[in-house]
Order: sequence, then structure tokens, then C-alpha cells
Amino acid sequence: MDKFTIGIDVGGTFTDLLLINMNTKEQIIDKTSSTPADPSIGVINGLSNLAQKIGVTTQELLENTSLIVHGTTVTTNAVLTNRGAKTGLLTTKGFRDVLQMRRGVRSKQHLYNNKYKAPDPLVTRDLVVGIDERTDADGKIIKGVKEQEIIEALDWFKEEGVESIAICYMHSYANPENEVMTKQIVEKYIPEAYVTISTDVSSIIRLYNRVSTSAMNAYVGPILNTYMDQLMGKLESKGFTNGELLIMQSNGGVTNPVTVSKLPATTVLSGPAAGPVSGSAFAKASGFDKAIVVDMGGTSFEASIIEDGEVNIGKEGEINRNLISLPMVSIHTIGSGGGSVAWIDSGGLLQVGPQSAGASPGPACYGRGGQLPTCSDANLLLGYLNPGFFLGGGMSLDLDLATKAVNQHIAVPLNMSVEEAAKGIYQISNLNMANGIKEVTIQNGQDPRNFPLVVAGGAGPIHAAMIARELEISEIIIPTFSSVLCAVGMLASQLRHDYVRSFHKTWDAAHFTDIVSILADDREEGTQALIAEGVSKEKQMIKIGLDMRYVGQHYEVTIEVDEDIILTNDKELVENEFHREHEKLFGFDLRGHEIEIINIRLSCRGDFVQFSPRIIESMNPDEELLVKQYRHMFEPVQKTMVKAPVFDGDHMKAGAYIEGPAIVELTTTTIIIPSEFEMKLDMNGNFIMVDTASIVKHLNLPFVTTKIN
Repeated sequence: MDKFTIGIDVGGTFTDLLLINMNTKEQIIDKTSSTPADPSIGVINGLSNLAQKIGVTTQELLENTSLIVHGTTVTTNAVLTNRGAKTGLLTTKGFRDVLQMRRGVRSKQHLYNNKYKAPDPLVTRDLVVGIDERTDADGKIIKGVKEQEIIEALDWFKEEGVESIAICYMHSYANPENEVMTKQIVEKYIPEAYVTISTDVSSIIRLYNRVSTSAMNAYVGPILNTYMDQLMGKLESKGFTNGELLIMQSNGGVTNPVTVSKLPATTVLSGPAAGPVSGSAFAKASGFDKAIVVDMGGTSFEASIIEDGEVNIGKEGEINRNLISLPMVSIHTIGSGGGSVAWIDSGGLLQVGPQSAGASPGPACYGRGGQLPTCSDANLLLGYLNPGFFLGGGMSLDLDLATKAVNQHIAVPLNMSVEEAAKGIYQISNLNMANGIKEVTIQNGQDPRNFPLVVAGGAGPIHAAMIARELEISEIIIPTFSSVLCAVGMLASQLRHDYVRSFHKTWDAAHFTDIVSILADDREEGTQALIAEGVSKEKQMIKIGLDMRYVGQHYEVTIEVDEDIILTNDKELVENEFHREHEKLFGFDLRGHEIEIINIRLSCRGDFVQFSPRIIESMNPDEELLVKQYRHMFEPVQKTMVKAPVFDGDHMKAGAYIEGPAIVELTTTTIIIPSEFEMKLDMNGNFIMVDTASIVKHLNLPFVTTKIN
């Protein structure tokens, strides 16, 4: 029997799967409803669907599956819903309020909001205990830990039912001895507790960063481990006993379950991180080495950037406004998906999101008890969705329920027709998503007009054209697998292990030989981990990052280079790259001003990619596209209802060309082509949509466009 690999992405509304037949290279996708109460149930349902599609039992499929790569939102949801493990924190005496005080300043998003209230910390104050210990900034132990003091704190934790314990002491990045000793005492006294020490998670300068990251790791650890046990139990019971399971990390790489069980905080963007990875693969296949990748699912909208064929990795991020200082794909997320709820604010203005109807009950048109109007309800009313062909006919949409919800909650209160209300929901959703893209482009010194837009998510291609026009983007790439982009990314990722160490030196005093020495142990650990995962040393890639800044600044710019540049001591190249990156981000550089290094980073990567864009059959010169049907839809450029042809996208061949207005229906998504847009299907199965009006308008841009003839 043939052998298979499977990518699985569990989202808030749908669970997406991609199966690759390793013998024939056939690629099959599935999309099934997520099961929030136990996400592993949705995974098994999706696997059963895949088995049916290839004519085997679920047992036969899993017995012949050599690899499953899984992205999960379990840890993300635990933080977003404040349903993580009950966590205790041991920190240096006198610093127990660090989680409440945070950085002492508002984030840039809330800088001028005098009513802003920070979220409750993941560890309540009564479960934060100060320990009378101290290490100085040079790593000298001034005062060691006392076992009796630790035991007294643990007695309190046991009394309060604490499941997980985080340990983070002042200056432990310089010497972790006190943290290690405390961990040993905890493991001896409460062996059943999940224990995290900051130097294992994020060994860097800045106490709040380390405390917040350690607390989050402890907070989600038991949750992830419970889910992994449930998932593995179900997979093994169905026949997956000889294959390998890998987990997607927030840094865009995959690793084994043992690693993520120790560092569960590395999975808080597990699912979304795969989107930019596969977006990069599709952009390259269409001839672009840079792109904006967006993913509009049922609950959220994610935007990210690819440059020089590489996914943009940040050194920290926020989950529900809680800081996490770990490498993660730079993704900006807003609450704007197909299930985003439309509502009227106190000023009488129409808003969409961030609240979502989720998978249950879902939009009103799903017929599962949802009463509130959503973006999907509006799309159905505007003719964009076929009520009898949602998920390829696997699910019916109720037009009457959508009409009732929009009418009752939006149209009547605003004294407008249902159609006008639906148009408003659609247009506001587009504006919200365009603003989300600006956060990863304009706010970071990038002009969105210089990038093509790779669009993913089941709802994304419905909105793609008008989002692009709002930002004056000319080219849009919609992969055939658009609706399961993150599942594709699971099988398009590298194996990856990241490390970070503090290294505070002025540029003149910093010696690259010292950097190599400090990172030696981490390098050995990373390379051995890759070898254990099946990647020989010859196929490994080592990258080193330097967090640099001008003396007097508070925030750093990370410069990533090949290991060879560090080994050859090419400081001039690194310095020039820092000045260039600083100028790109902030509009200026300070050449001649003193520079300093704050942290050093190591990334060990291994080739692993299982997915490559397929080559599809081409149309014959005399072959014509057949219209599936005609349907009335709202044409968003002319802002009027039109009778538009509907085409079958699942059976479309390379070279197919369509002018808007038109609709292309696929099993798992729908593409809306407005007037003044045209679209062609390329040999890799990517739908390339072009805004002809935008190209004419911006011919003076230093940007190569692809005009479809």
C-alpha cells in the first residue's frame, strides 16, 4: 500500500488537513469543523474524511502514514480564554509585583488611552512568593537559596491547588545556579507539578520579559501535555504506531513532542506560524521572492511579510497582551474572520469583530443556533457564497436565518435595507483587514504596493480583491489550497531549534570568538537534536543573530547572519547591515555613534520540506471555460448588484483566464473577481488576480508587475 504524510492545522472554527501520497505525489485536502471541547476529536474526524476520499479505512490510512505534522491552538486558546493551569511563581524577594507592573509603560497601541487597563497577569499575586536570594549582574551568587524557605512556599502552593510552578530570579541569565537548585527542591517536594525555570526558556536580560515568558510556559505546560496525551492516545488506537509526530512551533519550524513538552510556550502561535511558510512556497512558485501573506479564517485575520524568500521572525510577541520573549513568526492578528460578529456601538456606528461566533454556534446561516449576524452571513446575502455548495456541498447554508440575523440586529436599528446592511458589513471587514496589513508593512517601513498579496483562508479570497485595492496592491496570489494554507505549511517547514543568551558588550569590546564560545553548548544541543530527528550535520544550517542598538537606545534591532560570517570575524559586514536595517525601520541611522550588543541568538535548522507546489494540467488552445451557472452578486467596484458567471475552480486547468465580474467556486473556498480585475490560473495551481486599474495608476512604481493577456 502507498505511504502518506499528513499536515494538520486545528483552527478556532475549522480543522484543516493536507495528505500527500509519497508514492504518487497526489495531494488531497479536507476541512472539517473543529471541536473546541476536545480538539483531538476534530483531528480524528478529519483523518476519517481523508481515508474515505482515498478509499481506505482510517486504520489503514494511519498504519501507512509515516509522518504527521500538527499545528495546534491549544496553548493559544488557554492564554486567550484564561483557562491555563493554576500557576505559582517563585521570584526574588522584593520583586513579586513584576507581572503586575509589567514594563511600566503602555504599549504603543495604547499609548494615548488614559483608560487603558492591562490584562490580569497569568499568575495571581497571592501565588507569587518572593525568595530571599540574590545574584548580581556579573553572575556572582550574593545569597543562595534556603531549602526550608522554598518548602514553606510550596506548602502554600499545595494548599491552593497549584498545578504548575514558574521560577525566575534576578540576573539568573548570568548564573542559573539558584534557579536550578530551586527546581531540584520543587521536583523532590512536589514531583507531580510542572516546573519551569527562566534560564531554560528565555535566558535574557530584562526581568519582566523573563518572568512573563516563564509564567506563560508554566501556565500552558499542563494543558499542552494533556492534549498531546489525548491526541497520541487516539492516533495510536486508530493505528498510528509506526509513524512520527512532529509539532509546529511559533518560529515557523517543526520539532518533536518531547521538545515542546519542555517548552510549550514555543507553540502559542503553532497554527498561524505555518501560514507564512507555505505562503512563501507559493510566492516563489509564482516568481516572487517577497510577499504579504494573509489568512482569513473563521475567527481571525493574520498578516505577515516575506522578504528574500524568508519568513520574518521576531524576537518577541504578545498573546492576549501578555509578553512572550521567544522567537516567533511576526504575525499581526485581528479579530476579523468569517465568524466575526457585526454589531452597533454606543455611537450608532456599525462595527465588525473582534467578537466571533466561532465554530459553535457559528454564523446564523450555519443553522446551529447562532443568532448574531456575521461576516459570513453578509457574504451569503451578497451572493458570494453558494448556500448549496459550502464545503463542496458538505454543509448547507440557510439564507433565511442570515437575513433574519442581519435584519434584526443591523438593518432595523440603522433604518436601512438588509442588502445595505450586508454591504456595510462586507466593506467594514475589508477596511479592518487592510488596516491589519498596514501594521506589518507601513508601521515597519514597508510600502505594501511593493508586494504581491498571497491570500489564504476559506473566507480570504472573497475579500482579497477589495483589500488589495484599498492598499493599491496590484497582484494577488490565491493558491488552490488557499483554505488550508496552514496545513500546507506544516509540510513546507524546516526542523528548527532556537536559543538565546544575554551578551551585553559594546561593539568595540565584543569579540566574535566569545560569541562562538558562549553558544557552543547550545549549538551542540541543537545539532544533536536535529541528528536525532534525522538530519545529518551536512544538511544542517546554522544562523546567528545579534540584538544590536546604538548606545542610549532602549530597543534593539536583530541582525541575523550565517555562522561563517561570525567565524571569519567580519564585523564590518555586520555593522553595515545594522545601519541599513536601522535606517529601513526608523528612517535614519547614526553611523559613527557607538553600538552595543545586548543578546546573541542561535538558530539550528534542518531540511525537512515534504510539500512542493504541484504542476497541473494545461488547457488546450481550443478549449473554453464552461460557465457552471449565473448568480446575482454585489459587485464591489461598481457598488451594484450584477448577474455574474460562476466557474468550477476545482477542475480548472492552467492557462484559464477570467475577467471580472465573476465567481470561481472551489470545494473549500470561493474567489470573487470584481470588475477591473482579471485572473489567470498558473501551472502551479495558483490563481493570479491582477487589478488592471491599479497597474495603470502605478506604472511609475519600482515594482515588476505581471500583466495577464
